[in-house]
Amino acid sequence: MQASFQALTDALLPSTNQPGHEPLFYAEDMGVHEYIIYSLNHYISIQQQLHHTVIPLAYPTAIMLDVAATQLVNAHQAQAFPQSLFPGGRMFSHLSRKDRIRTLSALENLKIDLFVLPSPFQNNAGLVKNVTDALNRLSLFGYYSEWPAYGSTRLNQPNHRCLEFFPWSWQQVGYPGVSLGYRDFRGFLLLMGRNEGEE
Repeated sequence: MQASFQALTDALLPSTNQPGHEPLFYAEDMGVHEYIIYSLNHYISIQQQLHHTVIPLAYPTAIMLDVAATQLVNAHQAQAFPQSLFPGGRMFSHLSRKDRIRTLSALENLKIDLFVLPSPFQNNAGLVKNVTDALNRLSLFGYYSEWPAYGSTRLNQPNHRCLEFFPWSWQQVGYPGVSLGYRDFRGFLLLMGRNEGEE
């Protein structure tokens, strides 16, 4: 399962290159794939009868990526490498970056056989589209947030995480870092003239 999400972030995210320098690290090194797995297992709810239920979606999502990749390969719309580019990977991780993006596009546009997808995606076009869109967003959230800087605490519950170093993405966007408080705009000072004795 991890290999599928490593392949996903490898296709969607840039390496953290500085112009004229060697790459500092890649999305894989930042653990963004772990953020996607954590988010899929903890944050996405599914409507069941009259209530929403949070169910772990990382494993079925990885299978969905592999099934969609297999369909594209069988239809000669993608070409698989003989070996996975990521240890332990299945079909999705055997594809080039371009073909991995093509697989995501096929899922998003429902150009795959929904019947062969794993539960809860089987014949559920709305969920397929929503989760595929979430994969794109979660990849960016994990990359540009403080997630990598949580280091060894990043898989803890949110209130038990702590920053272990200054996030590279904060440097990239010029964010100065955590503060005890930033001044908040509370409106304009309104000066009202008072005329004593007048009503």
